[in-house]
Amino acid sequence: MIKVLFSIMLAFTFSVGFAGNAELFQVDEQEINAEFAQLNELEAFVEANNGITASEINAENPLVANLSTSNDILGALSSLAGEPPLGIPSFVWGLCLSWVGLGIVYFVADDRDETKKALIGCLVSAGLSVLIWLFAFLFNFSFLFF
Repeated sequence: MIKVLFSIMLAFTFSVGFAGNAELFQVDEQEINAEFAQLNELEAFVEANNGITASEINAENPLVANLSTSNDILGALSSLAGEPPLGIPSFVWGLCLSWVGLGIVYFVADDRDETKKALIGCLVSAGLSVLIWLFAFLFNFSFLFF
């Protein structure tokens, strides 16, 4: 009974500590509507001009002044150049996901230093795997040698 009460008290203590972030989840619909107003104008312009494409619209047109035509899909995972993907250190990508993590860092971060960190993590992971396998092999079959 004491363990149950202690667990409940511990869980309540940690949940109260995170309760101060409620303002992160409040939605301001006026702000959202203001952000989408320009997009709505562009949509109406395209519908009025029978499916005109973005390349056909004049570059000085204020409707396309803030339009991004980037085709970089993987760039969405890394907000700034030279930073690790999703904010997770590149070494951890290589350590936990091995060559898959190395590939993710290589294609997403597009930075030589970040890729090198992921490669080091991948090599550390491989080294640890070999050491664990050797220790397991030696301790399981040590009776054959002694």
